[in-house]
Amino acid sequence: MPGIHSASLAQSQEIEFAFLSDIHLQDVYANLHSMDFKGAFNPKTGKYATIRSMKSQLNSTRLFNENYFAFIQALEDLKDKGIRLVVLPGDFTDDGQPMNVLALQGILDRYAEECGMRFFLTTGNHDPVKPFGGIGGKEDFLAPDGSEQAVAGVADFFPSEEVAVSTQINYWGYEEITHALADFGFFPAAQDLFWAHPFQELNVDSYDFHRAVENSRLDQRLYKTPNSERLLPDASYVVEPVAGIWLLALDGNVYAPSGKDWSGSSVGFNQAVTAKRHQLDWIRKVAMEAEKRGKTLISFSHYPLVDFHDTASDAMKSLFGEQKFQLARVPSRETSREYANAGIRIHFAGHMHINDTGVFTDAANGKTLVNVQVPSLAAFPPAYKTLTFPEPNIAEIATIPLVAVDRMDEFFDLYRREQRWLLQTDDPKRWDPGILNAKDYLDYTHNHLLQLTKSRFIPSDWPENLAVLLRGLSLEELDRWAGMYPEAGEGLLREKLEKLSDPKRGDPFTPELIDDFYLVKNGDELGKNLIPSVRLRLYEGIFSQLAERPLSEEQALDMQLVRFFHVFERLFHSLPSDHFFIDLQKGEVKRGGTVEKH
Repeated sequence: MPGIHSASLAQSQEIEFAFLSDIHLQDVYANLHSMDFKGAFNPKTGKYATIRSMKSQLNSTRLFNENYFAFIQALEDLKDKGIRLVVLPGDFTDDGQPMNVLALQGILDRYAEECGMRFFLTTGNHDPVKPFGGIGGKEDFLAPDGSEQAVAGVADFFPSEEVAVSTQINYWGYEEITHALADFGFFPAAQDLFWAHPFQELNVDSYDFHRAVENSRLDQRLYKTPNSERLLPDASYVVEPVAGIWLLALDGNVYAPSGKDWSGSSVGFNQAVTAKRHQLDWIRKVAMEAEKRGKTLISFSHYPLVDFHDTASDAMKSLFGEQKFQLARVPSRETSREYANAGIRIHFAGHMHINDTGVFTDAANGKTLVNVQVPSLAAFPPAYKTLTFPEPNIAEIATIPLVAVDRMDEFFDLYRREQRWLLQTDDPKRWDPGILNAKDYLDYTHNHLLQLTKSRFIPSDWPENLAVLLRGLSLEELDRWAGMYPEAGEGLLREKLEKLSDPKRGDPFTPELIDDFYLVKNGDELGKNLIPSVRLRLYEGIFSQLAERPLSEEQALDMQLVRFFHVFERLFHSLPSDHFFIDLQKGEVKRGGTVEKH
């Protein structure tokens, strides 16, 4: 692994990076420049709020509104900590519309000017949605009366709805997004020691800033796709913002022609490894040059490079199905091997809205790649990560949860108006207003996850019988089942399933186990902190009792439940993801202490 040369060691020990991922920024007080729709007037601020409905938020894996304030809170936190180097690994906006890109530009400019912060961005599947932009729209803006208002770039975008027209909701492409955010990594900056992109030589010794600017135009950073003659941009770059550290920003977006338009993919490096082969060749050159010059190479992208389910993905495919739980986004071992062998040792990723650490080691040559999943600021657990180098070749990573967020409840009265509208219209998708009683932002995102689990995740991802059992079995019954012989356990499950399937019972819902599963799957150690210790001990007991339990195809219910607990155990007994150290030469991950919350 490239080390830190002695000349920059003293500097590097004082260097601290922050990684803020999947912000999904939407301008909540945007000027839509529309004659048809200004937004919903908010008496608290005297402004028109351009927000999405709570119903829409509770059917999405991300928030659209309160995450705006979470982003500001995170930047304020970094300002107070004196952290000046900030990395945004993609989905920094919600679909790359001009209103959102320009809002982000304004925020980053302000913190750069007032606090001396420097920002380094890479693209995500939500920015840009289409490589060359296009007409866009959303159906779920909150209207003044509490209903939903469709807003689009053209009036007939949603044929069956009354549409408010605004060009601010259209999609921007690479050209518009990268130039609006040109000061944030996509192009060379005068204060950088080095900057390059995949389509030029790595002339480190003869680096010239003015020449780098001339060579950085987006029309010089194009590649040919397999199924189209049109060239697509690749916004990847490598930059040395401080002596001894190279940041490698990888644009993992993959697009395919769709008629006269383009469709994006959220799969990531499983496709980029072939669709962007030029990028992989360039990574090898960058890694070799970094090692030769004693630079520490830190890779980041929107997409992960290692299994983010703690090696449980194959077991999850067997239990839930290959297309469930976003399993198509899991990097294959072959993909991980390619990037590990190209020279990447530590990689920061977003996209999955989870907190996780994954390690891949190539058995053939021992090369190791550590993938650090940065949580989203728009979902549970809302957190960012920091990176320091306490010793040469030792990376220290801390995860900072966002607990208190100023102005978090700014739109709650508007949501109550929406709830009254849904009650009046007898909308079947009414949401639980209990979320508005959240004590802080962490509690708010936790409630978002709970409601999303019940309304979307369980119906779409879980085998019906397994979901019914896990929602209806008490923890005491599960403990009893785990201690029985397989035959007796199967009998208990069948008897319980018959009772639970009785339509007269309605919807028996014992939420603890499935909710705890998602707390661990999404939050890892941050999720475990919210589970009562008595349940944590119970799960450990069940894992222990099932360790040697045989699986039988004839005992289908028993087999499903055992497989579920095998998956749960792998997620439960994971690598450290809260506070930990990485030996960049050995690829070893070691647990650290407790990290403060904010």
